[in-house]
Formats: sequence, C-alpha cells, structure tokens
Amino acid sequence: MNGPEFAGDLRERIRIERQSAARDALGSAVDQREHIGAFWAAAQPMGVGDEALANSRSALPRWRFTMRQTNAVRPGDHLIWNQRNMIVQSVSADHRLIPRTFLQAEEIR
Repeated sequence: MNGPEFAGDLRERIRIERQSAARDALGSAVDQREHIGAFWAAAQPMGVGDEALANSRSALPRWRFTMRQTNAVRPGDHLIWNQRNMIVQSVSADHRLIPRTFLQAEEIR
C-alpha cells in the first residue's frame, strides 16, 4: 500500500460485531452480538498463531487488515470476512500521510 492514496487497495468487505452487554432476567450474559459496522479493508495473511502451535494442526491462521482510520474497533471484537469468523487481537493506528487503522485478527473455530 504505497503512494498517497490507498483506497484502491481496500477491496474486502469486513463486518465488525461486539458481544452485547445485555443481560437476561437472571443477570446472565446474553449470547448476542451488536453490529458495530461494515468497512472496506485490505487483507494480508500473517501465517499462523503462536510459534509453539505453528506446526500443529490446530494452529489458526492470522490476518492483518488495513482500513481507513476508525476508533470503532476494539480488541476482542468479532470480525466476519468471507464467511470466516475471527477475533480482533490488536488495533493500531498510523497517523502519518494517510490516517489508517491496522487490525490483527485470528480465525476462530
């Protein structure tokens, strides 16, 4: 993603959801998610998770998503992309030439 504009690289549509804070009548957490938003992003594979698990069959793929700057996404949010469910592991921002947000996410089963 070089150059002054990267909009042409944002070809993937991702959806962000967050665990609902709602409670049932007994005070237990409700298994529902709130829709945070849909965003255009660029996706890059990062390999698999922990090095200790890297050669394991249970190692889960990790992805890096680059998108326009936003403060809406937090670590722990659910990311849905191409029928893949992921958990956002980290969120970082780059405020240089073109403000953008980087997400690192790991697939879940």
